[in-house]
This record gives sequence, C-alpha cells and structure tokens, in this order.
Amino acid sequence: MVELFQTIPSEPGLWDSITLDAVGQSSGISIPVQLQPVAHANMARRNTVHVYEGELQAYDADVFAISGVVEYRDAAWNYEQPASLPDEYRPERISVLRDAQIRVSVPRASSFHPENHMRLPVCQRTDEPGRWVQPATLPFAAEAHGQPLYGGKVWLPYRCRLRSYTYSAFLQCLDDYRPFSPETTGKYTVHWFGDTNSRRALKKITSLGQWCSGIMASRPQCLCDDSGEAFPRFTGQNTVRDTLLELNDEDGGWSVRENGMVKNRGIQNSLAQVYYHRWEGLTQYNSGRWQDVFKPSALGLYPQANLVVISIGNMDVSFTQFLEYTRQLNELVVLLQSAYDEQHIVLRMPQYFCCRAPSGNPPRRMQKDRNRLYGDYARRLFELHFGSRLHVWDVSGIAETLPLEQRRDVAG
Repeated sequence: MVELFQTIPSEPGLWDSITLDAVGQSSGISIPVQLQPVAHANMARRNTVHVYEGELQAYDADVFAISGVVEYRDAAWNYEQPASLPDEYRPERISVLRDAQIRVSVPRASSFHPENHMRLPVCQRTDEPGRWVQPATLPFAAEAHGQPLYGGKVWLPYRCRLRSYTYSAFLQCLDDYRPFSPETTGKYTVHWFGDTNSRRALKKITSLGQWCSGIMASRPQCLCDDSGEAFPRFTGQNTVRDTLLELNDEDGGWSVRENGMVKNRGIQNSLAQVYYHRWEGLTQYNSGRWQDVFKPSALGLYPQANLVVISIGNMDVSFTQFLEYTRQLNELVVLLQSAYDEQHIVLRMPQYFCCRAPSGNPPRRMQKDRNRLYGDYARRLFELHFGSRLHVWDVSGIAETLPLEQRRDVAG
C-alpha cells in the first residue's frame, strides 16, 4: 500500500526520487543536478502536483543535454515504514524537450580552462567538487601527473589539482608532518572507527597498494563483500573488533594486537599506527553498545590519538530510521567531544548508491536520497560542533559524477 511510505522529516516535500544529469555532448562530462522541492506549503501534501528545482553549475566548454529518470514516486524511496521493500526497481525516463540544451563557453584565461589546470593550487580538502574527463581531451598527460583514472576517465577537481603520493610516501608524510596533530612528540596515531569499507581502505594502506590492484580488482575476493577473504596482515572480520596496526614505508603494516591479544609479529622502524575499531555504525548490529567504545577505560588501552576518523552512514541508512539516527548521532557528538577535545575529526561520508533496488538479508534499506540525507545531516551536525577541526571525506560525490552506466557498476 503506497500510503505506508512517508517522507523523511528533514525533507517533508521530497516525495519523488529523481536522478537528473547534464551531459556534455562532446566531452561526455556528467554533472548531477541536485533537485529540491520548491518552497510551497502544498509540497508537504501527498496528493498534489510536486514541483522541484535545481541549479546547474557547469565550468567546461560544451553543449550539455539534460537527461534523467524518476526512480520512485509517492515516497517509495524511503523504506522506513513498510514491512517489506519495493519488489522491483522500475525507473521512468523523464521526457525532455529536444532543444533543452545548455551551451557553455570558457575563456582561455579562466582557471577552469584545461590549459590552466596544472597551475591550480594543490587540493587541501577531501570534498572538492570536480568532473570525470577523457584524458585525450587534456593538454597535459594526466597519468604522468598522478591523476586518478577510472573507466578510461580522469578525475579533475574544479578549483585545485590533485597530487599523487605513493603509499610509502604517504606513511612517511604521517611521520614527518603529523597532519592536523596537536601533539608534536610520540608515534603518529590514528583512531579509526568504520565498517567494511574502512577495512578495505586499510587493506590498501597495509599492503602499500598491492591488495586488489590492477588485474586482481575483478576477482571475487576484491569485490564489495570480501568478508570471507583471509587477509594475512590483519583479520578485520566480525570476530575481531579492535585492532592495533603498526605501519612503515617499507613493509606497509601488520596488526600487532587484536581484541586485546598481542600477536607474535611486528615491523621494524614503525612510522605510525592505527587503532581500528570495526563497527556497524550506530546500529543494534554491533557486538556490544557502540557507546562503550568511547569510554576512557576502552580508549585507554590504546595510544592517544593525533587524528580521528569516523565512518558512519552505510549501516545506519540500512538499518536505522532517520529520527533514531539523529538521536544516536547527537549522542556520538557528545562522546567525541569528551574523548577527543583537541584532535581533528575526519568524517567519512556514506557511500554512493543508485540504480537498483536494495538487497541483503536482513534487507539493507539503501537508496541514493536516503544516503544523501543521512550524510548531509551528519555533516551539518559535525560542522556545528567541531568547526575548523572537521574534515569531510566525501566518497560519494566522486562516484555521482560518473556517467550513469558507470555509476551502476560502482554503486552499492
């Protein structure tokens, strides 16, 4: 029954889930258009005409055509209320006027012109907007400058340029420069709270980029659900919740303590260390109360943090209703303020999801608008309480700007 579906309280007028893109006809650049309900009292009503508006910001010379789909109507995108999820994913293509195109020109002197890209300052943030570009259209060798490639395209931020580091150089940087650290002595230490996505990031770091690189990336153990894979450098599975990793620039990293038990291994000349707590977000699926992880008695078992990484949203979107999530998130902020009163906080946003119905057992209630709204709420709350100490790690935006067919491959 459609009436079982309700909008999320923070967006009472968002009844429809719409994917809308402006696509460059020559470049293939895809720009997502974020639609918002127009400001009108009737938008909160179900049985009325719903109108949305959005702003397009295009910085590349091209003719952009509009295309999109309606994924869900009548709030069926928000899977909180019904006992079961929608049975099928059947998007409806949006009809667009044939002459609804936008022509963009970019002066050669503009900082957005490709010829000036390598003159831009090096990026200092991890949430810079950008676009995916065909390397052949660029006046410089993208690979030579270490720009990330995916599906034959290169990622270019608009207002800054990326700089490539080897994994070894990255670990040496932690020791040399101690980024965002209030402490100047002792081994650089990161406290990292995250789910399986964080575990896969740590696999890359501890293997110096060798895990699932190149041709290996298509193997089953390298895909999203790698929970059954044995990884010798650290366990990181459901049975191991707390891991202390030692890192250096020659060996990568090894866990030296798991669930409080010292492992019979180590590395020489450790440059940095990571205390990693694997959790299921702020949900009931953790092995205990997630709040207990931040007690002084628990954190005191590990070296003091120079930097804190908090990865939330993926499990929360899947298994927690929005209002309960906001309550849990407020409690998390209070605990972080008490446990880390000086340290900088890195907030890792929820992953990108689109283009298919949710799945899993129990079913994961992931959907692009749910993921976005959960992430946006966390970002605003953390910005309010941590101010300049907050750094946002946006893992969703870089995926959302891929062409739609490639988004289907990376989402989920």
